[in-house]
Amino acid sequence: MAQHVLTPCEKYQREGHEWDRLVVKRKDTDGVETVVGHSQIRKDAIAKATGTAQYGADVNFPGQLYGACTRSPHPHARILSVNTEKARAVPGVRVVITGKDYPEPYGQFIADQPIIALDKVRYQGETVAAVAAETEEAAREAASLVEVEYELLPVVNSIEDSIKNETLIHEDWSRYECSSACFPEQGTNIGDSFHLNKGDVEKGFAEADLIVESKFLCGQLQHTLIETHTATAQANPYTKEIDVWTPNQSPFSIRGLIAKIFGVPTEKVRLIMTDIGGGFGGKYEAKCEPIAVALSLKAGGRPVKLTYDRHEEFEATVCRSTVQYYIKTGVKKDGTLTAQLVTGYWDAGAYVTTNPRVDYNAGFAAVGPYKVPNVKIDTYVCMTNRTLGTAYRGFGVTEAATLHEHQMDIVARKLHMEPLKLRLQNCLHDGDYGVSGDLIMTCAVDECLRAAAENIGWDKLPDRWVDEEGNLCGKGIACFNKLTGTPSTTSCVVKMNENGSLFIWSASREMGQGVTTTLPQFAAESMHMDLDRISVAPVDTTVTPYDKTTTSSRSTFHSGNAVLEACEDIKKQLCKLASIKWSCDENDVTYTDEGYIQRISDAEQRIHIHDVGKSGIMHEQLPVIAIGRYGTSDIFDPPPVDGRQSSRPTVMWMIGAQAAVVKVNPITGLVKVTKMGAAHDIGKAINPTGCLQQIEGAIVMGIGHALMEEMIYEDGNLRNGNMVDYKVPTFMDSDVETKITLVENGHPEGPYGVKGIGEPGLVPTAAAIANAVCHACNTDFDSLPIKPEHILFRKEVND
Repeated sequence: MAQHVLTPCEKYQREGHEWDRLVVKRKDTDGVETVVGHSQIRKDAIAKATGTAQYGADVNFPGQLYGACTRSPHPHARILSVNTEKARAVPGVRVVITGKDYPEPYGQFIADQPIIALDKVRYQGETVAAVAAETEEAAREAASLVEVEYELLPVVNSIEDSIKNETLIHEDWSRYECSSACFPEQGTNIGDSFHLNKGDVEKGFAEADLIVESKFLCGQLQHTLIETHTATAQANPYTKEIDVWTPNQSPFSIRGLIAKIFGVPTEKVRLIMTDIGGGFGGKYEAKCEPIAVALSLKAGGRPVKLTYDRHEEFEATVCRSTVQYYIKTGVKKDGTLTAQLVTGYWDAGAYVTTNPRVDYNAGFAAVGPYKVPNVKIDTYVCMTNRTLGTAYRGFGVTEAATLHEHQMDIVARKLHMEPLKLRLQNCLHDGDYGVSGDLIMTCAVDECLRAAAENIGWDKLPDRWVDEEGNLCGKGIACFNKLTGTPSTTSCVVKMNENGSLFIWSASREMGQGVTTTLPQFAAESMHMDLDRISVAPVDTTVTPYDKTTTSSRSTFHSGNAVLEACEDIKKQLCKLASIKWSCDENDVTYTDEGYIQRISDAEQRIHIHDVGKSGIMHEQLPVIAIGRYGTSDIFDPPPVDGRQSSRPTVMWMIGAQAAVVKVNPITGLVKVTKMGAAHDIGKAINPTGCLQQIEGAIVMGIGHALMEEMIYEDGNLRNGNMVDYKVPTFMDSDVETKITLVENGHPEGPYGVKGIGEPGLVPTAAAIANAVCHACNTDFDSLPIKPEHILFRKEVND
């Protein structure tokens, strides 16, 4: 008897996990998919499992130098002098640079950040000098010998300090080049703001039977990537040619930034992208790259490798910003929401970085996937003397979801209403209008809420109970909606090789989400060919076509559309080549659903796609190569700054829900997550096992956000910048009974109906866990993480 080989999804179930598929609506397609929608072994699996994948730190060149940075021990100080004499005297040191060598500032939205601090330092760990030496040890020794004289300045340690504007981090915003998407306020610490208005919020409050006000704070988090930031640069000072090897998420953005900083034409800058050992937004912006380039230029073009250690990763790279929210909700006795007012303050750290986009995304998500006729949202990006805030998986929507889902539970309690029922009564459906005034389509909030609840047995559990061991137990649920970055453009090139295999050039970066598997799946499905005959080329900006960035859960949607367009062109080219071989009109040749290039007038003349290489039709002919592009500028209705009302602010909304069961030890205050139920509207599961793994990994990540992770500062000094004192979930914390539902509600513009799933799995996790802990303890905890001391000194609610 033949042995049954387990599919990836069957293996997933055998390992103790559960999942199912809920089809709401499929996108109309021709025929039944054979590759798309079926679990596949990841294309990058073998290299990563065997240790042969090439990460940033694996790049080495003969004769390379090693970089190291001198960092400020102070969070805010004026630089009076920098003495590099002792550093230059260290044997093996070849270059020492300071801010005066390269004063050109940079930034994603506003050019407020120097490569190396010039006039003052604005956070502990900011670079004040950089060294290149023959060995890493010599470089670090020399960096430690740079002498800097400082004049200490008052420290802006918190959001509360920031909004007082008594000490300004940046004295004059007007001296910086600023994009049209960033709105700093002169004479203040406000680096950006977002304002959304829908309806009349005061009228909505007047119509309400109940007004509920609360606040919520989400703490500052480190990305804690397995691979720290690293870059190797070779920059020729004579030809101005710059090559950089880096594990970055945004190759073309970084290329443009480096060209601008160093005053060279864009075509002179080449980024060769290594494998990424963890991104989550932490490698969205430039960190090591400009410093490595600057050192290489000063070293006469010798390659310079700069790799941060773990302490530098905490202190001197980027993090998820703290945010303090205040929310006021109006609701009728029957549970109908009438108004919502949200005010928020983001702690951006010392430089604006990409916080305007975080603020923007969170602003559109701040009331959740609910019908609220009257809304006012005002949020601000505040500067402090802390580590730089930036993109983090979810781009601010995780924090917004925690806010509005905490509030929904409070409203439900005050109305004596079941929390799930309140959400189902108010959630968006197709045909409703969202917070920006856009018409909602392909929205499965209702289905996701019901499935997530069912996955933990919601209806069979009370809100809170005490188990046989005396633990306080509770359940919680949360949902969300998230836009994707719009407008944006993605291009790809698909080339047929001489043997009939396919090569895809795409700048969508593989960082765990599986894009180097899903893009070949699209091509295989379109061409009706075997998946193992299709590969994705490494990303190199010299030859790889443009993609905006690998963020915002957009790669499968955008790159998938581009690949499908290119494959249609490939089919046409193959039909033309066959017509030449058969000496017939090219209109007499078609590409069939079975993968045959076939003559219409003579069905006996046909070539299967797998036989193209040996058919001879490509011999001495033009290369079979096609360009595909997908962009969303044509559908985008730019939300005006005044009110942010738009008929189409995003090409797709991502939707999902998660439910949690927890038990809390009342003596120690420790929390154990025992069950998680997840349901996400993914449009179409291209690689189902990949989708499940994204969600399951996000659940473990969210446990850390809810219960453990927080960067702790005192007077601008980071107190737990290491992996001993900064707690993250480990394998021991992943023992959670999990059931996941993949909801397929096809998007009409997504390839095969797909939507995004890279970020959504994380977004409602902490919110669901926090709500469960609040129920278990009969307390309104108003910050994350929820620590044992919060539980031990809790104050129970009485309403």
